[in-house]
Amino acid sequence: MTNAMGGYSEPANYIAYAVPIFMVGIAVESLAARRRGVRAYRIGPLVSDLGCGMVSQVAELFFRGVGLWVFAYLYDHARLVTFADGSVTKWIVAFVGVDLGFYLWHRASHVVAWLWAVHGVHHQSEDFNYAVALRQPAFESLTAFPFYAPLALVGVDPVTFAICYAANLTYQFFTHTELVGRLGPLEWVFNTPSHHRVHHGINPRYLDKNYAGVFIVWDRLFGTFEPEREPAVYGVTKPLRELDPVWANVAIFRDIAKVARATGSWLRRLYVPWAHPAYQPDGSLAEPAPVDRATFRRFDPHPPANVRRYVLVHLVLALVQSGAIAQLHLAGASPLRLLPLGLALVLGLSALAAYVEARPWAVALDTARTVLLAGAVFTLAPGATGGALAAGVLGVGAALFVAFRPWHPSGERTAEPA
Repeated sequence: MTNAMGGYSEPANYIAYAVPIFMVGIAVESLAARRRGVRAYRIGPLVSDLGCGMVSQVAELFFRGVGLWVFAYLYDHARLVTFADGSVTKWIVAFVGVDLGFYLWHRASHVVAWLWAVHGVHHQSEDFNYAVALRQPAFESLTAFPFYAPLALVGVDPVTFAICYAANLTYQFFTHTELVGRLGPLEWVFNTPSHHRVHHGINPRYLDKNYAGVFIVWDRLFGTFEPEREPAVYGVTKPLRELDPVWANVAIFRDIAKVARATGSWLRRLYVPWAHPAYQPDGSLAEPAPVDRATFRRFDPHPPANVRRYVLVHLVLALVQSGAIAQLHLAGASPLRLLPLGLALVLGLSALAAYVEARPWAVALDTARTVLLAGAVFTLAPGATGGALAAGVLGVGAALFVAFRPWHPSGERTAEPA
């Protein structure tokens, strides 16, 4: 789509409007789990999952527009169909088409190594709850848009696509929970929590199954459906054992590079990124190891109470900061103008993960985050207002640091039964 000046007008990021619903959903799930006597959330995975989601939102400021620009160009210059204004058919084509595009992209992202390096971030959590739904990769929009581009050719305009895409992702949020059991006949047509628990499982029988977004019929039609038969063990077959959301987006690329370096020829090295993620240097595929929910031990650092409180307070503040970035972008602020604020957010999320893991550099990262945030606020607000806000950021940061005293000696990392 173009505006009156011939420039590209990017549709709003409609998924941002659902964030309050997601936060309420997390709170309700946590309370419901507590009433059942189970523990749905742990501080480490919560920081990592929400941290990945916020890092993704910062990256989306720059990457989301690339795919939407290509989509808009195809719609304006190459579409084969033009729907009438108010056409219901257009919305049906868009909603079903988005879901089919998601299935195809999702399936490819589990069987092509470099695509898995992006998407695998979503699977690294060893928990399964609504926060995991928000654990999104930083580079996903760059890998996904080619699978949706054909919709522009059949007459789906960018705004309609953006709305249907947001609706699809919002539906998927509610499939990430262990508190909802089987849903009877609905499971023949729709993706459900039961089906999606299978998808996140590293049990050998569950690997590369149930790619659905909204409609499970794609898996039934294309032979990738697997019913829930045993308790799922969540995570990835090569556990990350780290909480840092920035490292999470790099780790699998590192693993691909290791495999490529260990192969015997340049031809194989070029093939490795396109091979199955289980590809080994000798050309074989690694066999998945059997896992048992009763004996599997999740990565779970146990920081002291003062650190947990400090991290939770700053996690809430990070969510507010992420929301402010989204609102400023919707109001017209350019990604480059918001970059310092985004970098401060990313740095702060890494600092929170470092506190939970008792990393020696946590305080240094935290201090750098506070200084960068103050500078970012100063540049965004005019005159004396910016100075006052920057001073407030420094003052609040120092007060919280002194009040909670989040530094603590490094200790052995521990784990708990799944």
